[in-house]
Amino acid sequence: MVYLELAEEGDLAALAALERRSYTHPWSPRNFRDAWAKPKQITILLLRAAWSAADEDRGIRAYCVFEAVADEMHLHNLAVHPEYRRKGLGRRLLRLALWLAARRGARTAFLEVRQSNWAALGLYRHMGFEAVSVRRDYYTSPREDAMVLRLSTLGAEAAAGNP
Repeated sequence: MVYLELAEEGDLAALAALERRSYTHPWSPRNFRDAWAKPKQITILLLRAAWSAADEDRGIRAYCVFEAVADEMHLHNLAVHPEYRRKGLGRRLLRLALWLAARRGARTAFLEVRQSNWAALGLYRHMGFEAVSVRRDYYTSPREDAMVLRLSTLGAEAAAGNP
C-alpha cells in the first residue's frame, strides 16, 4: 500500500537518488530545493510506502514535480522506482497531479518526453495527451528529440471531483 504525500526536505537524498536512476540528465538536489522555494507554483508529490529510518529510499515508490501557473500546468518530472514500474503508480500519480493542477485553475497540461521513451508515451497517450510539436536535440546523453505533449481537458478533471 502506498500513500500520497507532499515531499519534504528530508526526502531530498532519496528523490535525487531515484532521479539519477530514472533519467540520463537528472535534476540535482539544487533543482529540488529551487522547486520547494516556490510552493505556490511548484508541487512535489510522492507515493510512499511504510518505511523505517533504515530505509534509504524513505519508502518513495514514485514522485512527480509539476508547476501550475495561470491556466497551465507543466509536468517537470514523473518517476517510478524501477522495482515498482508497470503497476499503475505512474498513472495514479499523474491523475492526482492533473486533478490538483485543475483545482488550481489549470486548463491545459504540457510536458516533454524522449521520443524513445515508449513506456512514458504509452502512459501519457492513455491519459489523453496528444503530440503538438517536436523539440530537436532537446535531450543530451544521448542526444535525442523531445515530443511536446498537451492535454487540453484539465477542467473536466476538477469538475469530476475525484482524482
